[in-house]
Amino acid sequence: MNPLYLCITLSLFFIQVDQGISQISVDQKLNLPYSLHSIAEIVQVDSSEYTLEDIIQKGNSLEYNALENPITDLGFTDQTYWLRFALSNDSKLPLTFYLETARPITDVVHLFQIHNGQIISDQLSGDLVNFADRPFNHRKIIFPITIPASSSSQFYIKYQSDGEVISIPLELNDTSSLVATSFFNQLIFGFFYGVLFLAGATYLFFYFGMKESSFLYYVAYVVSIAFLHMNLDGYFFQFITQEPGWFANRSLLIFATFSSLALTAYAYFYLKAVTTTRFIKKSYEFMFGANVILLIFILTYSVGQAYYYPIVNALGFLLLILIILTIVQSYRSGKRVDIFFSVGIACLTLGFVIFILNNFSLIPNSFLTSNASKLGTGAEIIFLSLSMANRIRLLKSEKEEMQEIALLRAEESNDIKTFFLSNMSHELRTPLNAILGLSKSILSNTDDTTIKNNLEVIQYSSMSLLGSINDILDYSKIEKGELKLAQVDFDLQKIIQELKLITNQKSREKGLEFIYEERNTINTKLVGDPIRLKQILSNVLNNATKFTQKGQVKLLVNTEEIAGNKLLLTLDVEDTGVGIAKEKINRIFDSFSQEQINDKRNYGGFGIGLCIVKALVDLHQGTIKVSSAKNEGTVVHISLELDKAISSQKPQELMTPAQAEKLMKGRHFLVVEDNTVNQLVIKSILRKWQGVSFDFANNGLEALEAVKIKPYDLILMDLQMPEMDGYEATALIRAGNSGINSANIPIIAVTADTTEKTKSRVFAIGMDDYITKPIDAELLYASVEKALYLEKIKLNIE
Repeated sequence: MNPLYLCITLSLFFIQVDQGISQISVDQKLNLPYSLHSIAEIVQVDSSEYTLEDIIQKGNSLEYNALENPITDLGFTDQTYWLRFALSNDSKLPLTFYLETARPITDVVHLFQIHNGQIISDQLSGDLVNFADRPFNHRKIIFPITIPASSSSQFYIKYQSDGEVISIPLELNDTSSLVATSFFNQLIFGFFYGVLFLAGATYLFFYFGMKESSFLYYVAYVVSIAFLHMNLDGYFFQFITQEPGWFANRSLLIFATFSSLALTAYAYFYLKAVTTTRFIKKSYEFMFGANVILLIFILTYSVGQAYYYPIVNALGFLLLILIILTIVQSYRSGKRVDIFFSVGIACLTLGFVIFILNNFSLIPNSFLTSNASKLGTGAEIIFLSLSMANRIRLLKSEKEEMQEIALLRAEESNDIKTFFLSNMSHELRTPLNAILGLSKSILSNTDDTTIKNNLEVIQYSSMSLLGSINDILDYSKIEKGELKLAQVDFDLQKIIQELKLITNQKSREKGLEFIYEERNTINTKLVGDPIRLKQILSNVLNNATKFTQKGQVKLLVNTEEIAGNKLLLTLDVEDTGVGIAKEKINRIFDSFSQEQINDKRNYGGFGIGLCIVKALVDLHQGTIKVSSAKNEGTVVHISLELDKAISSQKPQELMTPAQAEKLMKGRHFLVVEDNTVNQLVIKSILRKWQGVSFDFANNGLEALEAVKIKPYDLILMDLQMPEMDGYEATALIRAGNSGINSANIPIIAVTADTTEKTKSRVFAIGMDDYITKPIDAELLYASVEKALYLEKIKLNIE
């Protein structure tokens, strides 16, 4: 034992721990997460060298103050604070909780737990501690604590900062409340960073296409803002720096200053400040110079770091005042400033003001005030993006004489668009896997009506987003000629009934009447692609409902037997919506096109639905016709020829449920997945399979080592991973590099990549099956069951 801690431990036997510390019993039915601020006291000390023994010896001679709010904000400070409280456990079993305290950017947070005069827990966390050495691997500062049975414990926490704002939440969580809070944060932060990513990526492409400097400065500002908030939220330290050092200790200041520089340059060029007044022009030059000087000091002179935090915030506030002054001067001089730009700056200013007032403890701390900067920034980026869209239209109108060059750039833009949409949809499926998987898991394990309703909204919204992503992927496949139709037996009536229910619900929500009419009903099963057939009809019905504000939507289904064991299926969708102008009806099947430019704002959507419908109808060798009148409605007529199934009997299942359960029992799986959230999703699925155990590997290299050490019955393999991907790992396993006995182990690909090229490559390298994210628990079970069943048959034959 460290001599210092031995000394402290021995001394605690002789020091009377202050019995005046407020405490609460944790075996009560607390509504977790529970704030401990009401029983906690905090004191500022004049030395950072005080040990726990010094603090206890001083006792009430120190001027402890109660925490007034659930989140107490101490403002910009480089002082040292100590906080104390006590918890009791009246139950006969030890209880374990997770204590969240301090902002993720706090340098040092040191927790001591004292029980019966002894230190039973000594945990250190913060920005000056390696992420791997934290007591709990999380972006936030969280300590696991255990209260022994039928006893009480005293807690002391030491806080140190180099000038950043010290904010002190003090929340007690159990595993369930911690996971629920994490999901909520993922939803909020996912939306926030998603907005920043899409804005930055989109306008970076526009910069390369148009070479307009304001786009580059805007992208620089968006990226620096993203990194700034990643620092504040703890993601930067968790995923990038991971350990203290020169850059990690300065990264927050660097990105804050760089974002101020980028916003200065962007506003200067966008608002054409050089054409306003000499004072405004000189003020921008001063702001630019002040930020450059501050950045130099941050990079070279660490002694003054405590002053840099308030300085960079003050410069940011002055910059906002300067931008507002520029906008006012532009209006006064008769120059029109884009309304979206003005609204965006107003949102940022309001959020920034609330954030600064909160940092200086001038307003009460709450979720809104502590996240005001994030909310203001998110709204600002959205409005500035709309402003940049207006600027695109302005630049286009100013350069009409360069039509030939514009046409060439349009072709390049289409290539970029296809590449961007394909990659964007792939990246979005990964977090959607987490949202759908974990929300479904929670939904099945809770009886709370409110939580269930909220989760159903999340799942409904996620499925809607997934549908849009699938449309994007399908569009990409159409352009590349990769879209192919399946040929399986299916029940047409089942598809119609599902779409009737969905359309009827959507129609009722809009106050519309939904009419369904069916002629010549035929119950024979058909042969074809049920997913694509459903997609055709779903997209047309969605369009009819979307563009109809009053009146009705009607679906007419007619089936007719024709020669050659075929069936002629005709689908007519009629609506009383906005209709389509005669001169524009020939363009409705073009990609990224809606009847009016403003329809994307009024009605939403990507504008590729009918393009996909036309392509799918063509693949079926069918016909689609659209007739419409402006403000009167639209009729879509679709004709398809489908083969009738020879037999309508249900295919024999591989095994009965009892046989499948017996086959699964005692199986040990290896899950190869680098994303921690996806690991949680798969874990929540596999835990429900009786008799199944599993291990995780973070990449292909770890998987190879794991297979060498321990025998596994099956591997679930991600494809895109760092160090070694799933393709290479599978090839090495099949080649016997992980042991000759494991060369034939069943391997199932689990990936967010849905392209035909990937699917073909998966089977070419020797994988047994292929499923896509978001993961469907039933499909995963069926795939695993099939792989184990075939492996069993193979072994029996051998």
